[in-house]
Amino acid sequence: VQKRRGDTISFLRDCRAILNAAEGDGVDVPSEAVPVHIDFDTSSAMAGELKMEEESGEDILTKEIGSAVGLILRDELDLNIMAFECLIALVDPLRTLPDVALNACKKIVANDTKDTSASEIRGAIAALLRNGSLHDDEGDAIISDFNEILKNLALCLLSKTFANMLNKRCLETAIQDNSEWFLDTLIPSLVDAVKSAKDRPHDALYASDCLSNLLRASKDLLKRADEENALSALEEAKAFGSTHHKSLANATEKGITMLESYS
Repeated sequence: VQKRRGDTISFLRDCRAILNAAEGDGVDVPSEAVPVHIDFDTSSAMAGELKMEEESGEDILTKEIGSAVGLILRDELDLNIMAFECLIALVDPLRTLPDVALNACKKIVANDTKDTSASEIRGAIAALLRNGSLHDDEGDAIISDFNEILKNLALCLLSKTFANMLNKRCLETAIQDNSEWFLDTLIPSLVDAVKSAKDRPHDALYASDCLSNLLRASKDLLKRADEENALSALEEAKAFGSTHHKSLANATEKGITMLESYS
């Protein structure tokens, strides 16, 4: 099943229904495909009016994130990829409503003990950044390629999430509320991704974007990045990018400036 054009979220619903049907599972059409419920009121109908009750944006967002998490937890790597692609679309204000995108960003990084979806997403991201895979794959070249795509998508998701939240001035609060994940898991993993610039420049590009935004939002993360020798990693990535990957070289500049000022 391929998506050529159109809305990513609608594609996720349709694709999930097709895959479920192929496996012999039932498809709950009313709850998934018809989010708008119409109530006819006699008096208003006579006046030519129609009352429509729509699901709230919050309910729809929760449902879509839950659907993506369901695909992340599957063993099929192509479904894992589709899940991250849908999450990237959700947090991108150019591909969905700005308010929806910002709320999606907040949900993903929020330290909400009642919302297991967010912790599942962060756990998947941590696994990809640390281990290079979501599952215990002792794979061949094809599985390795899938895992490389997944890692790149995870970094892309973080990059777009942090950029959106920094722009809306809510990234600092999110870092304070979930400081352990940012300090102990994310910063070391991002620095490692930057260090691999020669082998995986596109990963290093997104990781550099993430670091630049995080360091601007938090002095604690700036200190942690300095402890992880992020400055030397970014400088090496910039040197490589200046001759091989211009976007990477540009992405490292803000982080280098922040760390030089700190040192």
